[in-house]
Amino acid sequence: MIALFVILRLLVRGESMLSDQAIKLRERYNKLGSVVSFFAYDSDKVSKFKVWGQRKNFNLIMGIQPKAKGAQKEEMFLDGVRTWKVTTPNSDPNKVILYYHGGAYIVGSPKGYYSLASNLADITGTTVYLPDYRLAPEHYFPAQLEDGVKVYDALISQEGYSADQIALGGDSAGGNLSLVTLLKLKEQGKDLPAAVLCISPWADPPATGDTYTEEMADKDVLLGPVMRKNWTKYNHDGFGGYYVKNEDMDPSNPYIAPIHGDYTGCPPVMIQVGSHECLLADSRSVKDALDKAGCVVGYHEWDGMWHVFHMEAKLPETIESFKMFGEFLNEHMKTKSLS
Repeated sequence: MIALFVILRLLVRGESMLSDQAIKLRERYNKLGSVVSFFAYDSDKVSKFKVWGQRKNFNLIMGIQPKAKGAQKEEMFLDGVRTWKVTTPNSDPNKVILYYHGGAYIVGSPKGYYSLASNLADITGTTVYLPDYRLAPEHYFPAQLEDGVKVYDALISQEGYSADQIALGGDSAGGNLSLVTLLKLKEQGKDLPAAVLCISPWADPPATGDTYTEEMADKDVLLGPVMRKNWTKYNHDGFGGYYVKNEDMDPSNPYIAPIHGDYTGCPPVMIQVGSHECLLADSRSVKDALDKAGCVVGYHEWDGMWHVFHMEAKLPETIESFKMFGEFLNEHMKTKSLS
């Protein structure tokens, strides 16, 4: 039923047509892509100044986005991991998204993601938890995965939720973390979350996919310039070295590159991605892995859109995307009262 609703809505608004706001924002993101590229560095030679610059720039850009009406945040610690609990008047206290922020595992924070989380909570009718998981280069892999699992476990043991009240979610690196956390929970034999939501997941950090090309970099207004710099100046295929040490980099490790994961027995997953981004192949490869495992998959490519356009809170495409996530959760998530 959800697929029919999504198809009908997209036919009404015209899937191939960008909103007027999106057309204007593409120009702004062209300029932003140059800023992102400037602060990119050789992963073999960590630049503390450029890490600092990326974090300041990221939080500044994200911080000016509007919050949902009536949004509230509560800071807490889940098994020692600082976390923001984000709600709006529309939030169901028994329906949770554990949302891992993006940022290539080197930038991002609950503060920077307050806007996105509040609008996601408002439109999907959920309570969103935003963990401030450890970042590189101060903390390399597998620190992020360890924190991802810790926070999920704490929602159950500390906050009293059941697994079927929780969905994992995340964008870019956070999409990676949602997938690898799912795989680790499965390996550990724990109760799995009810669903997973991925926005442009960075599921192939070694960058082996067929959309890591000059042609796609020309279309990718946000990441295209930084990818081209990485290829030509630093001679790296991808940015996995930002958070994985060279001696630990195994391109086939599913906890680094979840495109190689075995998702047999995993819950429903929805993936949304822009058609104009180098990471497009990551999403397609995850979908293939999920299909192979027989999982329920919701998948949508946003024609002409860039990497994690959802940072623009009031963009019509963002609102539509969050509605799709909400419908997906309503179909696959069964909630019950806290004891």
